[in-house]
Amino acid sequence: MLNRVMSMQRESRRLQIQPHNGPADSTVHRKDSTCTEDHCSQGGEPQCPGPHLPEDIWCHIFSLLPMQDAARTACVSHAFKRSWRCYPNLAFNAKALGMDERSCGEDEIVRNFTSRVDNILKNHSCIAIKTLEIVFRYYDDKLKYLEVLHCSSLKVIEIEAPNLSNFQFMGLCQVQLSLGVALQFKKFDMSFPGVVSYACTNLLSNLQYVEALSLCSRHEIIDTPVLPSKFLHLKHLSVDLNAMTFPPTYDYCSLISLFDASPSLETLVLNVLQRKMLHESIVGDTSNLRQIPGHRHDRLKTVKIIGFSSAKSVVELTCHIIENTASLQCLTLDTTTGHPWHSCLTNYSGKCLHLRVDFLVEVGKGLLAIKTYVEPKVPSRVKLNVVEPCRRCHDLEPLS
Repeated sequence: MLNRVMSMQRESRRLQIQPHNGPADSTVHRKDSTCTEDHCSQGGEPQCPGPHLPEDIWCHIFSLLPMQDAARTACVSHAFKRSWRCYPNLAFNAKALGMDERSCGEDEIVRNFTSRVDNILKNHSCIAIKTLEIVFRYYDDKLKYLEVLHCSSLKVIEIEAPNLSNFQFMGLCQVQLSLGVALQFKKFDMSFPGVVSYACTNLLSNLQYVEALSLCSRHEIIDTPVLPSKFLHLKHLSVDLNAMTFPPTYDYCSLISLFDASPSLETLVLNVLQRKMLHESIVGDTSNLRQIPGHRHDRLKTVKIIGFSSAKSVVELTCHIIENTASLQCLTLDTTTGHPWHSCLTNYSGKCLHLRVDFLVEVGKGLLAIKTYVEPKVPSRVKLNVVEPCRRCHDLEPLS
């Protein structure tokens, strides 16, 4: 395939240098999406690297090349280099990266492998990657950490590195994680819309040894499902549902199934910040709070809820944790954005970040919900920390 592409390029150049009195080639001066003006002219003479084909055909040709051949072809010209950005499938292993494990020590192999993969992913965040395969068989006992960030078109990640313990993925759409071996993750971070329900339904068997789990989602279509088994070793859980506005049909109490599946959980950080809260508010609601029996969290010691609001299911979830966690020592309810640098006490401007009036109104409702429903349930042994906007920088009228 590479030889065919090179042959096409040579044929194009042969046509371009025909004598002026020879047969006219009307395609020589045509410009298309694969051959920009600065790519096609050098010293006044056209220098197109190949036949004038539509860009989608060039992309299809490159997608059929082996990864090494696609990389080599990208070195032929600027136009081919640009087409490399359309290569859809990346498979990283020592051979593909040009590494000879026979001439390098184990530590050098590992450093080079992780460094080259990291540089490719960081420097080509706009590549239309569809699949990413990480294969590290020769020295898999050394590869411990993998980070994949901001690959917007990535659809599939395949991993074969048995002792990979730390993994982080951040994307704008759901990715299919395929694990060829039973990995023993200790720390696992994933961020994309719908990741909470995805992790609970698809990754439970692969996360049975995880100790620190972080899930970040800006949108959940369905409630968190009931888990069929448990995260037996999970001690630290972070669930970030921070969004401009979260779907008002989402029931925050459905997260109880995730807590219930984590019998060793000690620390919980939950971010439910909404700039515009659309959930049903408990303020003015005369119905009773829901009671969700049958769930105990006997090792949970520290709970922090960022963006605490008057959303009824948030208040019900908070009360449930208080009533069913005998081990609870510290509960922090933060009604602000949760970012310390937004406070006049911790930034250099001497003034807090500006907060919209409607947000401050909801903060007032959240504080009223804490006073009315939460504080009466907090045992004396539990330290309750309530964080609210600075009254020196914000006009916050108390609600009654």
